Amino acid sequence: MAYLSSFDISGYGLSAQRFRMDIISSNIANANTTRTSEGGPYQRKDVVFKAIDFNKTLNDTISGQNNMLSYENPLDDSFLQTNANPAIMTVAVDKVVRDESEFKYKFEPNHPDANAEGYVAYPNVNPVIEMANLVEATRAYQANVAAFQSAKSIAQSAIDILKG
Repeated sequence: MAYLSSFDISGYGLSAQRFRMDIISSNIANANTTRTSEGGPYQRKDVVFKAIDFNKTLNDTISGQNNMLSYENPLDDSFLQTNANPAIMTVAVDKVVRDESEFKYKFEPNHPDANAEGYVAYPNVNPVIEMANLVEATRAYQANVAAFQSAKSIAQSAIDILKG
């Protein structure tokens, strides 16, 4: 059973980082979008992760409750203080937030989205920062793949020992 939880934890990490890469890709793709369906330029988005108790999630799912992210008090650490073995933690996407920083303004009086003074509001997306975030997400994804491969190798070695 412990091997399966290792695979699942790596799977959660892979899923979370893949979602983050999708959001970063959306930011890069919309770096010059001056008009959206909500009105105004595209606003940069960022992913917020949340650590969750993997054992509780697994047991709730098995029992059919599926209360993955519903805790009475997520900041209550009394569980860690009363038990010698802390809970196995994994990650999940908590929410996607919009970056509320200022838009970039360029003087382009002939642009269809120019305001009365001739300035166009461009998204608050910095491609250099987005590429650095993409590299970070890619490395975290690769680390989860490596952890998955290690767990797989350990499980295969255990099976080989039992065969011989």
